[in-house]
Amino acid sequence: MMPEPEKIIIYTAFDNVIAANIAKTKLDAYGIPCFLTEENFTGLYPLKNDLFPGVRLHIFEKDATEVKKILEEENL
Repeated sequence: MMPEPEKIIIYTAFDNVIAANIAKTKLDAYGIPCFLTEENFTGLYPLKNDLFPGVRLHIFEKDATEVKKILEEENL
């Protein structure tokens, strides 16, 4: 029997690609797997709104507490 897959969540969204990549790089440095989506849309829709929430940072749900601590430490 196969183990249950880990749940991936959208942790937060950023207004621009630079801020999103800084957060991703920080998490990568701590060994926390993550990825970004919607990076290419920031040029078309530079402001976050209901239709376009910005560049999304995805993490494993089990890492949420650690991610919060790391990103709050850096004010990201």
